[in-house]
Amino acid sequence: MTTPAPRPLIVYAGHQDDAELWSWLIIVHHLLVGRRVIVVLATDGSTSSALQMLTGTRASGWWPKNWHDPVLESYEPPTVEQLAASRDAEMVDACLQLGILPEDIRLEEGWRQPTLTPERARELILRYHQQYPDAGHYTTWWGDTDPAHAALGDALRGLVRDGTLTDARWVVRRTQATSPEAVAAGVVQYTAPDDVRAEALRRVRAALECYRSWAPRAGRYAVGYHSVSAEMEHVRQGAPNWIIRTAN
Repeated sequence: MTTPAPRPLIVYAGHQDDAELWSWLIIVHHLLVGRRVIVVLATDGSTSSALQMLTGTRASGWWPKNWHDPVLESYEPPTVEQLAASRDAEMVDACLQLGILPEDIRLEEGWRQPTLTPERARELILRYHQQYPDAGHYTTWWGDTDPAHAALGDALRGLVRDGTLTDARWVVRRTQATSPEAVAAGVVQYTAPDDVRAEALRRVRAALECYRSWAPRAGRYAVGYHSVSAEMEHVRQGAPNWIIRTAN
């Protein structure tokens, strides 16, 4: 008798580094128990403040001298399109380090835009629900201060409330997990067995290296570390994932 394959888990990321920052333990835990994990990118990530850092018009707390000088460093500042492509490459490599299959890293090129509305987020989630009707769904929560994150949370929440979806969870950023709004929504720390957590930490540390790959001539600009290096270092130290289990 053939054992049925576990239902897939779909993680919707507002930006290229979101999956590692807020869902690293969740993703690896599900992979280790044999569940297929699909990561879907909902924007092109081109609005990142890292672009100004790379052109030398904004300081970067992560870069050794704080300010880039493309002339002295002998590189051509990236265009918006090149920034997005660099972020895509970082995400793909990082997801592979987590153990996600190449075909399950969905960049949504041709559909995505720089920003995201709740309406477009709903359209995206519905499309994957139709393709994988038995899947579980994770995304950022509706109270997130980032508009793209909140749009995904609002859309998933609405689909649960109207009865379209039943298997859904929301992840909460580390800096928002103790906020009164998140506490009122029922935020809890995601837990996993010690051996799973140890393996997940090993994988996510390898994934984080992909976000600080600096090779401008090869189109790699370490966008993740330029923009959110402090958060990435918290993850490196094992910062927990936080989730909300109900749409309230």
